[in-house]
Amino acid sequence: MDFFTAPPARDREPEEEKAHPPWMGPPDAVLGRTVDIGRTLFRSEALVVVLTSAVAFPEGAKLHLRIAARPVEGMNKDTWWERRDLMFERSHSRFRPGKALEDEILRFGVRFSDGGKATTVDGRPHHDGEWPPPPPDGPVLQQHGGGGGSGSDRLISLSWNLWLWPLPPAEPFEVAVEWPAFDVPLTFTEIDGAAIAAAAEHARPYWP
Repeated sequence: MDFFTAPPARDREPEEEKAHPPWMGPPDAVLGRTVDIGRTLFRSEALVVVLTSAVAFPEGAKLHLRIAARPVEGMNKDTWWERRDLMFERSHSRFRPGKALEDEILRFGVRFSDGGKATTVDGRPHHDGEWPPPPPDGPVLQQHGGGGGSGSDRLISLSWNLWLWPLPPAEPFEVAVEWPAFDVPLTFTEIDGAAIAAAAEHARPYWP
């Protein structure tokens, strides 16, 4: 006689699969077109932040970033290991709405020529159970995957992916970065929106 047995299967209706709206992430079954960017957003002796590429879709773009840090002359081991912990753990720290942002939080943003902007600390759009949810009032920029990395005694490297909605206009726009804990002041870099917009025209579904 068996003592431990699995519970019986429950009869239930399969849940209807819901496609997420475009401001929540890239489409699931569309092959985006990659645009090489390779722009350094910030560089110091200790840290570099690079926007390596973007994957363009008809309704948005996925931005790929690379972040690397190294010890500098005169930095002791304790400080280096604190920075390692910061890179791998605290850069993704959650923030509480209405509270001051902690210095450990890595922040990215975009600013368009018409003054519109979006940042990774704006908070995720929510829909209070309504589906499909109404679109947000302005552009959205949020972390979407990434976070993998590697580390050694001489170098730490991380990848970040950001989802930008809607697709940026075919004109220059700015990408912002700020990270007080790593002595990164608010810094803006101009990006070619025309190249991303043109690439989006070549995105195609996996199946016709």
